[in-house]
Amino acid sequence: MTIGVLGLFRPKTLLLRAPWVRAGAERFAPSGEVALSAGDGLVRLGGIRTGVVTAGGDVTISVPEKLKRTYRGVTCAVRNRGGELLVMIEIDTEQAVASVVAAEMPGAPLEARKAQAVAARTYYTALAPRHEEFDFCDTTHCQLLQDPPTRDDAAAATQGLVLKHHHHLFGAMYFRSCAGRTKTAAQVGLNPAPYPYFAVECPACAASPHRWRANVTKDEAARLSSESARLALARKYGWNTIASNSFSAVPEGDGVLLSGEGHGHGLGLCQRGAIHLARAGYGFRAILSHYYPETALGG
Repeated sequence: MTIGVLGLFRPKTLLLRAPWVRAGAERFAPSGEVALSAGDGLVRLGGIRTGVVTAGGDVTISVPEKLKRTYRGVTCAVRNRGGELLVMIEIDTEQAVASVVAAEMPGAPLEARKAQAVAARTYYTALAPRHEEFDFCDTTHCQLLQDPPTRDDAAAATQGLVLKHHHHLFGAMYFRSCAGRTKTAAQVGLNPAPYPYFAVECPACAASPHRWRANVTKDEAARLSSESARLALARKYGWNTIASNSFSAVPEGDGVLLSGEGHGHGLGLCQRGAIHLARAGYGFRAILSHYYPETALGG
């Protein structure tokens, strides 16, 4: 599986550390970090200009003064895309799942993390590719991929398990918290095929939902009828401003006050609800059955 990483930073320069690096016809073992830069439609590494720089092993990539990440046991390729460095890693699916669980549910009970692992694996298995140049990205557009853990018990305990609806894979979606009840695909303006995302009760969020408020224009409020419309406004005002698809709208001055509950699109696994169920003694299979009705686990 190929994942495009660090694309949000649109880097023009990078620092790379790996057991081996290939640039053009040269393959060598660097003694430390090597600097890459974009220029003239190619990648520059010292005096070498080439179409692609590849590296392998435990690869550490730094965006100077912003971020450093390590990817274990991967093959990495860096090329120039329109004056920016495009970084792609070839990674084992199970390693990617472990990284998603670590990023999405740090410190959560094991059974909740197992449910997250199955959802993440199902998403990867069902939806590749989601991009033209690689299968997935490392952001919430696909799934968060950060520094992978040395070992993740949740991924290991569920290795190979995926969800199927009427024997068909589907991209199992998940989100941070709901307003006490999850959404159907139709409720957020999405095609219900191949999985309709049945609305189910969520006791934890019903008892104490995340609440938010936002001011928008009357025209913007009138267009807020789907997940795509919500995301469009979130890009304008900030990802946490219009936090969910569950809200009421009240005129206020020249605009509209939105008062909402929940955080995320509301489809599939509610992470907060899954943590609550796990603490109440539910196993991952029961958690998955609750949030993904009419599905079955398989390999």
